[in-house]
Amino acid sequence: MVQKFFSQDTTRHRRHRDAPFADERDRYLQHCVDQGATRATLRVKSNELLWIAWHLDASAPQGVDIETLQDIARARRSAFKGATTARRLIDIARPWLKFLGW
Repeated sequence: MVQKFFSQDTTRHRRHRDAPFADERDRYLQHCVDQGATRATLRVKSNELLWIAWHLDASAPQGVDIETLQDIARARRSAFKGATTARRLIDIARPWLKFLGW
């Protein structure tokens, strides 16, 4: 799925493919496509999901609590200064985690 967004950028595609939870991210993005998400929306979601995936630990499939998600969002906000950075991450992460049953 991700290759469709980054077909011209093999480095970025490789980064997404080799990151943790690649299959889970791919299934969710396909779900978003099936629901009518635009290419621009999918690119934003895929980037946020990549950040989240790198910051989740191996026990994530057993469940991710809101405190863990907020910690990840704070790390994102400290790395990328933006008024909506943390909120966007949480708004994208929660449906993904729910979709996965985590």
